[in-house]
Amino acid sequence: MNLFDIFRAATDTTTTDTTAEQTTAAASDAPMTWEEFWARIGAFFTTPDDNGVSYLTRILVAIAWIVISWLFIKLLCWVIKKAMGVNKKGPEIDSSAKYFIVTIIKVLLWIATAFIVIGILKFDTTGVAGVTSAIAVALGLALQDLIGSLFSGALLLQQKNIKTGEYIEVTNAFGSCEGSVINIHLFFTHLKTPQGQIVTIPNKNMTSAIITNYTRLGKRRVDYDVGLSYDCDVDLAKQVFQDIIDTDIRVIDGEAKSVYVSALDSYAVQFRIRCWTKVDDYWPFYNDLSERVLIVCRKNKLYIPSSTDIHVDNK
Repeated sequence: MNLFDIFRAATDTTTTDTTAEQTTAAASDAPMTWEEFWARIGAFFTTPDDNGVSYLTRILVAIAWIVISWLFIKLLCWVIKKAMGVNKKGPEIDSSAKYFIVTIIKVLLWIATAFIVIGILKFDTTGVAGVTSAIAVALGLALQDLIGSLFSGALLLQQKNIKTGEYIEVTNAFGSCEGSVINIHLFFTHLKTPQGQIVTIPNKNMTSAIITNYTRLGKRRVDYDVGLSYDCDVDLAKQVFQDIIDTDIRVIDGEAKSVYVSALDSYAVQFRIRCWTKVDDYWPFYNDLSERVLIVCRKNKLYIPSSTDIHVDNK
């Protein structure tokens, strides 16, 4: 049986009259011509159904609905983004939250569009309902981690513990990492480390982790330790270190500034320089501090020992 015969058998109508059945059966034995094949296809698409609507009309309506839905969803998402971007009375909406909200709305609208198109085309879904349910259960079990990350992402945005651009440290059972938040997407949060690496963390792990936010307060405390030899002038050391933080414009005035002896190690007296800077000034100031400490120590003959130094006492 060729393709024409299969198509003819699918499109032939049955009657209760025995003679008609025999006639149809006899006609089915004859090979189908191309003209008959295209005629049957045309009849399939143009013959009205019980509601007086042809299948071709339903297909055209479905295509038109998809195009209209695409334009409507695109316009609605644009309006939502603009509305969230000009929120002057309330708190500013994080860019990751905007992306998350727009994506969820877009997915829900496309799902609704799919159901409407199925209804327009009059697809009979009763036969595949059981299979669809089984597939849904299997997908739910296979994608439970992703589903958990989806709800965890919504929780992160709702709690507002982190925002795009903030510098954080994430610590959980898998280890720790730190960097600036690039975005919070549906399933993952992306960080950019100071070394220029992109770290991808599932949102599910983010909600169960300990998150240290270094940016939220807008300032960071600098704790810098310097070890000097035991024969150093303590008052002189404290004075020169204090001068460094007093003369640097990146140090926030009005916040606590101090230099003190923090520990007595086996080979050095540990001095701690403590002050506050703005978040953006933290690393530039911290890196410059090492150079400035070394310069003032050499200038004032304050010796910085190492653990490999050998001291010989002549008695």
